[in-house]
Amino acid sequence: MKSKEILFILNPISGLQRNKKSIEYLIHREFKNHSTIDYQIVYTDYAGHASVLAKEAAQKGLYAVVAVGGDGTMNEVASGLVGSKTALGLIARGSGNGYARSLNIPLRATEAIEAIKYGEMIKVDVGKVNNQYYFFNVMGVGFDAYIGAKFQDFGLRGPIPYFYIGVRGWFQYDYEAFTLRFNDQILRLRPLLIAVANAPQYGMGARIAPHAKMDDGKFELCILKKMKTLQALPRLLRLFNGSVEKVPFYQHFTVTEVVIERERDKGLFHTDGEPRMGGKELKISVLPLSLNVIVPAKGKRS
Repeated sequence: MKSKEILFILNPISGLQRNKKSIEYLIHREFKNHSTIDYQIVYTDYAGHASVLAKEAAQKGLYAVVAVGGDGTMNEVASGLVGSKTALGLIARGSGNGYARSLNIPLRATEAIEAIKYGEMIKVDVGKVNNQYYFFNVMGVGFDAYIGAKFQDFGLRGPIPYFYIGVRGWFQYDYEAFTLRFNDQILRLRPLLIAVANAPQYGMGARIAPHAKMDDGKFELCILKKMKTLQALPRLLRLFNGSVEKVPFYQHFTVTEVVIERERDKGLFHTDGEPRMGGKELKISVLPLSLNVIVPAKGKRS
């Protein structure tokens, strides 16, 4: 039987556990004597390096490239695999791990490795911003992009720093005006945030689009309107229990493409939590079933 070639790409600075030697040990333990899998482990050296490595692996026809890190590492690796036969595998080691959660990929490394060994390959949709950046989970503008940028600069990782930044940012955020064009509609608004969701959640269980499907060729366009602190606090739980649609400040639309135009000449947006600087107009489109992903076999999905 021909061996499957797998490349493991490790981000040395993702998540709370910066030392990745334990993960490296697990990979060696599980695959060193595997009769049908050949593997290699590499570490990233700089931002964007994972995309380069993944693209090279796809050009060589490898079976899979496994992202070992958070949603940022996932985004880089997957961006190098879009449109190829090479599949994305995930060992989630980030702070939020939204994409892995949405795909029911276990967060425990040993169980994620089992999924890579014995799981199945599925095809999922991909989002693209201005024909320049891919996203696989959620992209957005507004408060979530602002918090993502603050979190990136903070230095510490994990839910506690993210919560601290979020609370502080709530009182500092300067609301931006946007115009949305989609489904022959035009909306002008100054919201808390606008999210274009390919998958249900941001990460850490925060589900901005509970009914989003990753293989239907569509996005959920989600809007949270500006609200006061006393309006937001009692409704925060709904973001985590799947009932955000019951929040009166929430709107959502099913779309295949959307144009977001900001009042300012430039500003922040994010792709899968990674903050970026963009121009006045963002054009978001869907690439149906353009990525192969390894997930747990049906009988083993949670």
